[in-house]
Amino acid sequence: KTYNYAAMSAQYLDAAKSEAAYIFKKAGISLLWIECLVSGAASGEHCTEPLRPGRDLMLRLVDRAPATDERIVALGESMLDREQRGGVLMTVDLFPVRAVAARAGTNIATLLGRAIAHEVGHLLLGSAEHPRLGLMRALWSHDELRGVKPAHWGFSSREAAQMRQTLRGRSRTGD
Repeated sequence: KTYNYAAMSAQYLDAAKSEAAYIFKKAGISLLWIECLVSGAASGEHCTEPLRPGRDLMLRLVDRAPATDERIVALGESMLDREQRGGVLMTVDLFPVRAVAARAGTNIATLLGRAIAHEVGHLLLGSAEHPRLGLMRALWSHDELRGVKPAHWGFSSREAAQMRQTLRGRSRTGD
């Protein structure tokens, strides 16, 4: 379920969701997006049902100016329950996404889609860890974002298998 509190245009949001869906498709996972109605929005579903752990994920898109001017910025965050090794809530902030995309000279929607996929990855992997390579790495350089330096913008085969196993287990238990 997507809550677009940042009022991002449907064109950019659709392109970002397409990027995230493509990344997950390569991992053998399909995504279903539900746009939830937020204050000030002209459209969206009334998402009043409680989230079903293991089946539903909540993406909040916000647009918050940072309190400080840091060189390394997080584009998003995931709320993980370390005991359950998972979670349902993630937030991606358009302010740093726009700033990083502008500095790196890369497409905002592509960067947003990668940030969304990264945060969904944390929730499905049940971990806040960042490997050295791949989409789940902690740092993305401007050269990688521009395509000047090679970068793997997908999940490792181990990560993909672990996420598929997690989803199979959740669908069997009916959580």
